[in-house]
Amino acid sequence: MLPNKENEQVEFKKSTLEIKQGVVSLASMLNKSGRGVLYFGILNDGSVFGQQMGKDTTRDVSTAIKTNIKPLVNPKITTLEIDGKNVIEVEAFGEDTPYSAYGRYYIRSDDEDNQMTNKQLESFFMDKNLDYSKWENELTEYGSEVIDEQLLIDFVNRGNEVGRINFNYRDVDDTLKRLNLTKNGKLKNAGIYLFSTLKPLTLKLAVYPTDERLSFIDNRIFKGNIFECIDAAYKYFTMNTRWRAVIVGMERVEVPEVPVEAVREIIVNSFAHMKVNNSSFNEMYITPTKIHIYNPGFLVKGKSPEDFASGKEGPIARNPLINTVLYLNKTIESFGTGFSRVFHICERNNVKYTYGNTEFGFYFEFARSPYDAVNESIDPVVRLSETETEILNLIRTVPGIRKSVMVERVGKSPATVQRAIKKLTDANLIEREGSNKNGYWRALK
Repeated sequence: MLPNKENEQVEFKKSTLEIKQGVVSLASMLNKSGRGVLYFGILNDGSVFGQQMGKDTTRDVSTAIKTNIKPLVNPKITTLEIDGKNVIEVEAFGEDTPYSAYGRYYIRSDDEDNQMTNKQLESFFMDKNLDYSKWENELTEYGSEVIDEQLLIDFVNRGNEVGRINFNYRDVDDTLKRLNLTKNGKLKNAGIYLFSTLKPLTLKLAVYPTDERLSFIDNRIFKGNIFECIDAAYKYFTMNTRWRAVIVGMERVEVPEVPVEAVREIIVNSFAHMKVNNSSFNEMYITPTKIHIYNPGFLVKGKSPEDFASGKEGPIARNPLINTVLYLNKTIESFGTGFSRVFHICERNNVKYTYGNTEFGFYFEFARSPYDAVNESIDPVVRLSETETEILNLIRTVPGIRKSVMVERVGKSPATVQRAIKKLTDANLIEREGSNKNGYWRALK
């Protein structure tokens, strides 16, 4: 059935005399939707005008499309008879975006073909690459002399401590080789950005008194490697967030408005999946209503954090070599689970969040608590009983302890221990790691 009007996937042309405009529309629709249907012999209002047919008419249309749209498109061309008149229907599908027409790039908006801006075009090309492994494996002019050896030693020690590295530190060159960060004595880009003293990354940090960000309270530029930038962003958050105090047993404990575990996870994610170029930078800024974390490099087109958190999509490492190194010392807990943990923590703590792709990168924003609400919650009485305090201490000191063992240690019924665990969870003092069957509780403070 013939569509009654033009839209983001349908275009009408009076005749093949408008073949060039038709080819542009087809490429534009492919860039927008991955599909486009072009009709010759139909007026803009949807009425049938008819197309004169010669022996080479459909072949000429096919040749024009295949010659002038890049990458190559193979259209399906059909001749229809409507109200006794001939109409040519051209249908094409394509996912290898962006498509150019006569050397230019267009994108569909309703029934119009608009030439892409440079920013839109860069977005398409950056998003087209699922990973940046070619960049991170490129060799540099530098050797091990630019490596921060103490950082490397600490990294290996931590990797051994968490059981993800099975070798001891000998020297810089041996360690870099084991981590696949060098070749023929030269550092790969990944090695420079992870462990060098060259300060390869730029991190912008700011606090604004209003959401309009017309002026700032604090504004800093930090330069360092990935580990240094992660640490700097995390410390900046802890210094500039709002805190409230709760009483745990006889102890006063400071609790942030947004859980530090969730913020740190997004900070790490922003460096693990960034797209590095000479003009790019990571960013964190804080306004009265939000904590904004940004990195150059996009979430995979057509996918959302929920897709990865739910397990619908397997993990995609934009920088697989860098991600592997971050995993070895548990900077990354495990591949593809970061969003799931953040959503779980935010839901449990009633913290709202938003995220999305911008023209050049990806952002994640945590909503802040209203200032008055934080003030009013200073020193709420969250007192723990002797049993609850004992269970908290067991979870802190005995990693992976099971509830049956807690019952035995504290000498209380399973129901009493379960009530204590619920109170500790509600107070944001512990959280469940893993499934109900095979997981365990861990202390958050």
